[in-house]
Amino acid sequence: MVSFPGSSALVGRAAEVSALLEAVDDDRAQTVLVAGEAGIGKSRLIAEFTERLGGEAMVLLGRCPELGTGGVAYAPFLAVLRGLVRKLGGEAVATLLPPHPALANWLPQLAVRTGGAAPEADRIRLFGEILTVLEQLAMTRPVVLVLEDLHWADDASRELLTFLAANLADANALLVGTYRPGEAGPLRGLVAELRRNPGVHVLELHPLTRHEVGRQLAALLGREPGSELITKVFERSGGNPLFVEALGQGPDELPADLADLLLGFQTGLSPQARTVVPPAAVIGSPIHHDLLAATVDLPPDELPRALRELVDRYLLLTTDTGYEFRHGLIRQAIYDNLLPVERIALHARAAAALHARGDALDPESRADLARHARAAGDLDQALRAYWSAIEVVPATHPERLRLLEQILTLWDRVPTPEQILPTTKLSVLEQIVDVAVACGATERGIAAADAALALLVPGESGGAGADPERVARMYRRRAYLRATTGAGPGEDLTQALALMEGTPDSVERAEALVQSAAARVFQGDAVGSAVDAVAALAIARRLGADALMARAHAHLGLAGAAAAGGAAAEDVRTDSETDWALEHFAQAHRAAAVAGDARIVVDVATWESAVLVGAGRYEAAIAAVRQGLRAAHESFRFAESAPILYVKWAQALSALGRWDEARAVVDETQFAQLPPLSRAALLVCFARISLATGDVRAAEEGAQAAGLLLGDSRWAAQYRLELAALTCSLALVGGDERAAAAALTGLLEGGDGVATLFAHPHEAWPLVVLAARISGAPAELLALGDTLPTASPVDAAQRAAFTAHLAGTAARWAEAVAAWRDVGRPYDVGIALLGLAESAAVEGNRVEAGSALKELTEIASRLGAVPLAAAAAAVGERARISLDGSAVRAPKAQSGTASGGFGLTARELDVLRLVAKGMSNRALAAELFISANTAGVHVSRILTKLGVASRTEAAAFAHEYGLLITAGD
Repeated sequence: MVSFPGSSALVGRAAEVSALLEAVDDDRAQTVLVAGEAGIGKSRLIAEFTERLGGEAMVLLGRCPELGTGGVAYAPFLAVLRGLVRKLGGEAVATLLPPHPALANWLPQLAVRTGGAAPEADRIRLFGEILTVLEQLAMTRPVVLVLEDLHWADDASRELLTFLAANLADANALLVGTYRPGEAGPLRGLVAELRRNPGVHVLELHPLTRHEVGRQLAALLGREPGSELITKVFERSGGNPLFVEALGQGPDELPADLADLLLGFQTGLSPQARTVVPPAAVIGSPIHHDLLAATVDLPPDELPRALRELVDRYLLLTTDTGYEFRHGLIRQAIYDNLLPVERIALHARAAAALHARGDALDPESRADLARHARAAGDLDQALRAYWSAIEVVPATHPERLRLLEQILTLWDRVPTPEQILPTTKLSVLEQIVDVAVACGATERGIAAADAALALLVPGESGGAGADPERVARMYRRRAYLRATTGAGPGEDLTQALALMEGTPDSVERAEALVQSAAARVFQGDAVGSAVDAVAALAIARRLGADALMARAHAHLGLAGAAAAGGAAAEDVRTDSETDWALEHFAQAHRAAAVAGDARIVVDVATWESAVLVGAGRYEAAIAAVRQGLRAAHESFRFAESAPILYVKWAQALSALGRWDEARAVVDETQFAQLPPLSRAALLVCFARISLATGDVRAAEEGAQAAGLLLGDSRWAAQYRLELAALTCSLALVGGDERAAAAALTGLLEGGDGVATLFAHPHEAWPLVVLAARISGAPAELLALGDTLPTASPVDAAQRAAFTAHLAGTAARWAEAVAAWRDVGRPYDVGIALLGLAESAAVEGNRVEAGSALKELTEIASRLGAVPLAAAAAAVGERARISLDGSAVRAPKAQSGTASGGFGLTARELDVLRLVAKGMSNRALAAELFISANTAGVHVSRILTKLGVASRTEAAAFAHEYGLLITAGD
């Protein structure tokens, strides 16, 4: 009788076990990914690791089912939570959660204690609750979360894995995952992204050496193997421990291929045990005992003995709810070896056993019933089972999307599906679109919307007979999904609004108008955006829809601030366009509070900061940015919402002349994680600072990198205008006035050049001012100085500078100085003072020229604006006006350069001071407005640079060497 019980000895993995154990105690380690081919020993390594932990750590284990993306959403995490409830009890887990948690949809036993999930529960709230549970558990002892077979992870599980890897950094917790690189599929990109994080380590399990194969054979056989046996097994197995096991008993009769190797694990089984194996392979993992008992053709008294034999032979492993194959490849080989008629019969038997339970089936079992019925060829029953499973899945859950797509796949294969299900194909497609929007499944949603519109609007008939609002809703949904890809909504929104023109007020029409307002304002059509927002607001008020009112007010504020008089006259205004816009933002905040919509708070803060920056209210903009970042932290939307807030923060600080702070808004770690558009905007901002401080090469490199990121997308028009101004300024600094003129001329090429400038007046004004400085500048651009709107004090100051350049008089330059001083932009004040000094000197007013040069020199010294100081000195020398010996200090070191404190950057010194106060990564992340993941990276780098092993040692080191003393101390 051949037996493959495995061995208690783990061969050749001592270093990997030690690395995992060390990671548990290493604050810098957040995630360990164990990579290796099938059978290489990943699960055996995890078992050894968790066994050695003993009771020191709480180990939570989840496994991705072999069904992969066709399986239950969040399957490994569902197993983790169920295991936690079994360990601690439902009452203890409930105390870790808020009332009406989203997790109540996962665990009905929790709903009894916490109440059902809140209606507004979404995946962000769900993710936050799981993070909170793990963090609270980790407050008392280390937590190790193990997720096996991540190569089979569904889309939703990968998203949750990404979230936890980024946000679990400051907890006493370690995330461990196993996967097969060759089968990683969609996981491959995620692994590549995670590997960039210093807190993520990858252990790659390599094949055993010949010596290690010999040690494994000795443990398996209970005796020392001969040299010839070791050589044969090593060459045939390739050092794969699973295959070593299969070959070790009979190397002289080598199986023909891998399937034979895997099927060889059944050798020597009793007839009863052999009878159990095929049904178990058909059921898949996990193998629930009750279903297996109903499917196996064995007397009830013989099944336990057969199962005991399979477990003792290490072919099956026991789980909390039943069994699973020791290795997925073994199950697959057994399944594939069955004749089609055998597979169909076993699937049918499993389906019948599940169907007999009726309404007692849980959602997971209902999906299993559908799978078995489909494999058995009973498509009618499969349709009913999928629909039954949908009825108990929340409307926004990714599992619902998968089930709906399965129904759609079967729809055209069943003769009369409408007689089987109480729905239509169109309704199924509409539901797929809705869930795709909620889950962020963009491409799947667009495909379903295309199919739905093909049914609603066949050919060129215009959809005669179809409900216009239903057609409009689908156009609107597709427009939203297309916009999230960066391609824009296309003509879908226009189609949606046209279909509802003249129809009664409805939420759908208001939704379409709000969406259109958003699209128009980012296309530069502020007036049209305001019109749409006002119309949406009127409908929302009549319907009492608070969430819609909040969104309409916010878009009205954003559009009104940019419209320069183009907003709707029916709404009450205050003294200025900006004040009128900010009143709408205030109303948006109030409506959002009434609606209980936390997401709109972040959005309103984002749009509000943009308006304030454009209006020159920079301190208020910074306050709005901080509010938005706090709300993003609290609502777990930091990664989604922080990038544009960072951009506005840097722009505000740059305008105020706080250049070192602007450069430190994001560091190298954060910058690499930003989306392309945000990176480009920050590159342009930082390049302008570099140019002002005299670092021309850095400015040129920044401009080039920004250009590559921006491309030619019309959605980046405003940033391309900023880049054009930077490019023109670089040409002027290089003395190439012809290149500067050519850069401006290029803006007007094409039919919409001037229209683009009018659509983005804030970004167009600097270009108009540059045109006034350049001989050969296009006349069309100079003409805009009389027609371009001035929607804010900043625009008015730009107009004053434009006029001063053309007039060249001290009086005009004095007006420009006053305008920039009122806005609070010191560098622009300095530029205007230079013009004032030159003009006053020419006019013979040496007193005014000297006063301007003195103030200019003080500003340049304070900012580190070396070229501006040099220009002032040149004017003073030519005009023989003394500058009173004023000197310009060297520019401060940029963020990210060595500070002189043991190689720590300025940001790292900030982090070190907070670490010394005992703050956790999450606390210091909130203090510095960075992500917890980034905070963990900083702490890790600090420990490395200081050569210390812990946060406590780092704090002691900082105290000893005076690193906690700030410049003002």
